[in-house]
Amino acid sequence: MSPELVQFLVFLVALVGLGYVVTRPARRQQRSMAELQSDIQIGDEVILSAGIFGTVRSIDDDRVGLEIAEGTVITVARQAVVRRVPDAVDETEAAPADEHED
Repeated sequence: MSPELVQFLVFLVALVGLGYVVTRPARRQQRSMAELQSDIQIGDEVILSAGIFGTVRSIDDDRVGLEIAEGTVITVARQAVVRRVPDAVDETEAAPADEHED
């Protein structure tokens, strides 16, 4: 093989490897986001891409009714939901066990 061909093949393999390394995390995040959006249940507390917190009150094919304040329900695209609100940690559980008052 000629040195030019070997150099081209090394460049091509490096380019494909770089493309894989760069796109894999994005594909994984996209897959998990689609899974979250399909698993939304009525009563779930969620966060929208705009940073709005709310509770799911209704679900249609591609829309979600979100209660953002008592009696205030807005309709948003299901794709706007980016994550569930994490459960609040009880303060007694959050305190480290090894801290003692002296």
